[in-house]
Amino acid sequence: MALPFDYLDSMAWSIVISAVLIGVAALRLPYKASSDSVEEGNKKLRTGFAAAIGASGFYLLITGLAISFTWPFGTPFGAQFDATRGFAGGYYNILFGGVATLGGLVLVATAVALFLNGGLSAVSYFAVVAGIYAVVDAAAILIKGYTRSPQVSAIGYLSFAIAAFLSLPATHSDNKWLRRIFAIFAFLFALAWLFQAANFTLGHLAVI
Repeated sequence: MALPFDYLDSMAWSIVISAVLIGVAALRLPYKASSDSVEEGNKKLRTGFAAAIGASGFYLLITGLAISFTWPFGTPFGAQFDATRGFAGGYYNILFGGVATLGGLVLVATAVALFLNGGLSAVSYFAVVAGIYAVVDAAAILIKGYTRSPQVSAIGYLSFAIAAFLSLPATHSDNKWLRRIFAIFAFLFALAWLFQAANFTLGHLAVI
């Protein structure tokens, strides 16, 4: 049952959209690592990706901050026990709010770099640190058994982490295969979260 202010389903769909956009951008934009910019003849496409990625990232940022500041899933003092659902509460605010805020910031920074046509290599450092955060979250999910399907949830977080790590070589080298590998993992990241997003929505609509 969803809380009246539970927007996890739209957040998950935003993650799917963002991952697809990042993967397509990696394949379509003629980015040059040597100049840390996209070739000038592709301004409309570049700014289009910047707008779409920025919009999705901004939504994740504001919803992640909302969770971080309002703690809708229980209290900040730990987990509460519910006879029907087991342990739930404060921990989920950290799991959902923190990674959404950092991921949203990475996407907004990516959008700004694309719009200004420079600085993607610097954004990749930020992405790597956010990826490490996601790995820590995934470890906590598996160790403590958070969420209804810990393995599935952990895969979602780890898929983000792998894509974040691969952004570093993808933005520091002109090797096309590195870009393709990065794009493939971005699409796998999208696929992992598509399953999560569909389950969130169906759950909120009381279908499952």
